[in-house]
Amino acid sequence: MSEDTERYLGNFLKGLPSEELFFEALRDLMKDLIKEYLKRKINETPGLKNQLVGVLEKYLEGKTREYDSMVRMAKFIAEIGLASAPKDIKDEAISEFFSTFRSELEEVIRRTL
Repeated sequence: MSEDTERYLGNFLKGLPSEELFFEALRDLMKDLIKEYLKRKINETPGLKNQLVGVLEKYLEGKTREYDSMVRMAKFIAEIGLASAPKDIKDEAISEFFSTFRSELEEVIRRTL
């Protein structure tokens, strides 16, 4: 085989998509088919749609409670840290906190009013 032909075939093969790309595309197609099947079954079966809505509401409520608990825990930890810190460090920490988050806090206040 001539050198030009080898180079041409080599470049051609390099330009082809990898098998990983084909597997990823196949997985996406399978996910779409599964979604369509599940949607059809949910719409065909009475009560499943309402049950799904109820489950999603409970899930979102649980996630909201989880995030609320995480925020409360962070606040508690910050309060313990500030309560146990010397006065000069406490004042510096509060000042740094407000200077760091001032723009974000202002944005939150603007959106809520």
